[in-house]
Amino acid sequence: MAVNAADDLATGSIYLTVTGTSAEAGDDGQVGRGNRVNGLITPLRPMSLEAAAGKNPVSHVGKIYNVLATRVAEAVVPAFPEVTEAHCLIVSRIGAPVSTPALIHLRLATRDGVRLEQLRDPIEELIADQFSRIPELVGELIAGTVDVF
Repeated sequence: MAVNAADDLATGSIYLTVTGTSAEAGDDGQVGRGNRVNGLITPLRPMSLEAAAGKNPVSHVGKIYNVLATRVAEAVVPAFPEVTEAHCLIVSRIGAPVSTPALIHLRLATRDGVRLEQLRDPIEELIADQFSRIPELVGELIAGTVDVF
């Protein structure tokens, strides 16, 4: 575990704020928090408050992970007939590459009697495949072929 992973003492670049947020430096979310990548505001269901439009398509994990989480969930359901619903949450790690999240959490609803243990390995392979496609996703985001609002 790293504390202040974005700090670079050699160059004197230190991320230090009074409140602990980027709002002090002028990053106050002007894009708007109502613009979800899937276009929905979903009370009582998992959602991000990240506004992906206008963010860097190469390195902004809020943009990349929101689209990627949607793609993972949308890939799981048709690939596994036992699964009726999927929610994917991806958490970033400051200072780590986009391809190395701190956490990937997949919540599944399955048909009666299906044990999740039998699905673990093939679903992990599907997630690994989706993560291997991050460069392709970044290209799509740069080209503007992926809706983010």
